[in-house]
Amino acid sequence: MSPKVPQKNCKLLRKIMSVVALAVCGIGPAAFALENDEDHFQRFSALPILGYSEETKLQYGAMALLFFKPNEPGGKVQEIDITAYGSTRKQFQFLMVPYFYLYHDRIGGIVDFRYQNWVGSYFGMGNDVDFDKYIGFDRERLHFSTELKSSIGLPRSFNYGVKVVAERSSTDFNDCTKDRCADMDLPDLHNGWRNGGGYILSYDTRDNLNWTRSGFLVRWQQMFYSDWLGDYDFGVQDLDLRGYTPLFWNISVATAALWQRASGDVPFDMLSGPDGTKRFRGVESLFFRDNQSLILQAELRKYLGWRLAGDIFFEGAKVGDHFSELLRNRWHQAVGFGGMLALNLKERLYARGEISWVDYEKFGMTVYIRSAF
Repeated sequence: MSPKVPQKNCKLLRKIMSVVALAVCGIGPAAFALENDEDHFQRFSALPILGYSEETKLQYGAMALLFFKPNEPGGKVQEIDITAYGSTRKQFQFLMVPYFYLYHDRIGGIVDFRYQNWVGSYFGMGNDVDFDKYIGFDRERLHFSTELKSSIGLPRSFNYGVKVVAERSSTDFNDCTKDRCADMDLPDLHNGWRNGGGYILSYDTRDNLNWTRSGFLVRWQQMFYSDWLGDYDFGVQDLDLRGYTPLFWNISVATAALWQRASGDVPFDMLSGPDGTKRFRGVESLFFRDNQSLILQAELRKYLGWRLAGDIFFEGAKVGDHFSELLRNRWHQAVGFGGMLALNLKERLYARGEISWVDYEKFGMTVYIRSAF
């Protein structure tokens, strides 16, 4: 028997489709480039943000993408992404993320600086959560991280690197006066500094990082947060596996598996679970969360012409306290489709808008930059 879609979700779907249309119309005429007449190198793209996600609801703001010529012909383009946006949930976020490459692209790095004045929802712990049962929280967060990787001394596909994180967070749960949160057990807020570092090992044969059509990625990351450096002592690990294959009619298939684990005195907002925009799209960040998580994804992508592309996808995700429980727990499922608009066609950098049907009972939407994985 086919699952029955609740009437309220039919109304929501019509609303979501309207937002998709607005987002595409808003992005389209505003994305522009300054090119050098000699080599047609795109210097930047700028666009207003008119997006939507389950965590933010309607987003509004602006984004600028600055591109810098490679250090040598055929090298990787360096980039700085600057974004500022607010939302109808009274959230604000500012991000500045430079991407840089050195020494014939044998050294690469990412710097991530962001400030958040945020509103979020806590749905409880575990794999079995209720869309309608949650408590809101307010958070102010200042985050800085830098990731440096290199293939010096090894074949280019092998990379080793380090990552350093410094973050200060201050969170307060809202007063609960409704039935939806009256009996919820609230976690420790873990306000203060979360500082740490770790290492990254990877094997990467992808042909392009923005719009991958062939190759695969194996990436292991382990981070250690110490109370010697900050206020809390915990660790997080993740194993990221991805594969890409071109098919026919300019279609490619992308698959991914992500396993995450958190241990120690872990802040509730850094537990394992989906992020809602790249991994298991269409839900709020960490809608379900626990010490371990497993997320599987499959996606068909097709370039349609001009600056347009599209995708259809299927995703499964679950969480658990330990590995055996994780394997026993039921899968959450999501199917969906999306459209993409190229912000830098030469570098195959797209903005995307996608609709998901989560657990065959709730529609969600994501408008974001770059492919999900």
